Amino acid sequence: MGSFEVLSAGRVASVCLTACAGALVYLVVKGYHARRTFYRLRQQGMPMPPWNPILGHLLAVPPVMKTLPEDTQQPDAFEALCKAHEKEDMDSIIYLDMWPFADPMIVICSPVLAVQACQEHDLPKPPILHAFFNPLAGGDNLFTMNGPVWKRSRALFNSGFGAGYILEQTSHIVDEAEIYVEILREHARKGDMFSLDDVTCWYTMDIIGTVTLDSRLQSQRQHNPLATAMRRQIRWHVLDNEWNLFIRWNPARPFVQWYNNRQMDRYVSGELDKRYAEWKEDENTASSRSVIHLALAGYMAQQKTLPRPPRLDPAFKAWAIVQIRLFLFAGHDSTSSTICYCFHLLQSHPAALARLRAEHDAVFGTDVATTSQKLRANPALANQLPYTTAVIKETLRLFPPASAMRGGLPGVSLVDAQGNAYPTEGTNIWILHSAVQRNPKYWGGGDPAAFHPERWLVGPGDPLYPPRGGWRPFEHGARNCLGQTLAMLDIKITLALTVRELDVRSVYDEWDALNGGGAKAAGKGKVKTVNGERAYQTQVGGAHPADGFPCRVRFRV
Repeated sequence: MGSFEVLSAGRVASVCLTACAGALVYLVVKGYHARRTFYRLRQQGMPMPPWNPILGHLLAVPPVMKTLPEDTQQPDAFEALCKAHEKEDMDSIIYLDMWPFADPMIVICSPVLAVQACQEHDLPKPPILHAFFNPLAGGDNLFTMNGPVWKRSRALFNSGFGAGYILEQTSHIVDEAEIYVEILREHARKGDMFSLDDVTCWYTMDIIGTVTLDSRLQSQRQHNPLATAMRRQIRWHVLDNEWNLFIRWNPARPFVQWYNNRQMDRYVSGELDKRYAEWKEDENTASSRSVIHLALAGYMAQQKTLPRPPRLDPAFKAWAIVQIRLFLFAGHDSTSSTICYCFHLLQSHPAALARLRAEHDAVFGTDVATTSQKLRANPALANQLPYTTAVIKETLRLFPPASAMRGGLPGVSLVDAQGNAYPTEGTNIWILHSAVQRNPKYWGGGDPAAFHPERWLVGPGDPLYPPRGGWRPFEHGARNCLGQTLAMLDIKITLALTVRELDVRSVYDEWDALNGGGAKAAGKGKVKTVNGERAYQTQVGGAHPADGFPCRVRFRV
């Protein structure tokens, strides 16, 4: 027995040593290929920071990070790198060698090159996206898929996000918006400071819950296990810019994420079973084009046998749960952030706020209390708000909630207006929407970081007129955002029901005084603004305003 134990221990040690040696060889070989790739790119004159054959561009990051807040979103750091190291005779693009933290990367801040990557070449989504989306969606999803699998899934859900059908959801959106407005009124009566981002996330979660599951989550007022698990999963999600090892390697994280996954999967599974039972009894109940009904419609269309199977196929359920979770995440996360930034920019620009209020008076009448009723009776009123639409688009230009990532391919190069070709093979291509949408080379009319809703109301030839491919918050091409029409409607209805009754104002000075930010942080050498903006974007799932956008709400006098 003793010799057997010694022999077993020896085999285990041998296996461990072999595995370690194999891992080391893999890292060395992959690292060699990464460095060799960049050696060749540098020889070709490709734009990049000073490169070290051992450390690549790792030394280029710390100086940039010192100029930014610790919790800023990654695109701000890479935008700063691009500005510092792009070549004058080339477009806004750099190559970055961040091995072993990332595969070879191209950072794009140019609309011309973004159009080529996402529209002309329609490059695929890279595997790196799985690490971000898997904890939230639970597996391969509409955002990470490629090829025929993606095309079939996209086609299945298209009708649920058509403009006509989304407009029919106006009454459901108004139902949730009325609760949101009442919550803001309660804060106005109390006069307290609260996180606008937090309150708004629950609100948009309830909207997307209705559109996705065809049922009300009611998470604004009470506990809902699905909404709570999703929001908790986002808070526990570790992003690539998390350098604190105590946070990144928190031993509790796998257990919390497992529990959140279980809660979300159980809830959505129950909803699928419920809808399937209704469908089997009466197929006329399947007239809805909610995400859950569209998924079931695709499943039923594939069934060749009658009577219907007593239970849904487990493989189908697993696939459907992942897609539904994706819609729940993407459908609430970016919209909530944009609503917060709309309030922020309108607060900072009284003339724009006055014009917005005047438009709402003209369309809905001066009695604010009747706006909900009028929207329910005539949803098309939401399409008669050109200045409101311009405000939302300009907000999305200045504070886009996400960026785009594509994978390079052999033989595919991006070419700028000067004829410079940038090979993409073996790289991840990161299109920084925030940088593309404020690039002074392409955006005219003065300071591209200034708030000018009027640029969305002028014609070609005007200095403010947007450049082709320059506005990309929902991306363009075949893989544009499926939910963009819903997001725009959500925000228009929200503004229509709030801005004439309530003033929403950030109180960062007050927050900083209580939490050691602002001047106190600056005195300690910490940066708390990005380009002078205190409500800079942080990465919490998507991009959200710093510190949850602390605010106070007052009734309009």
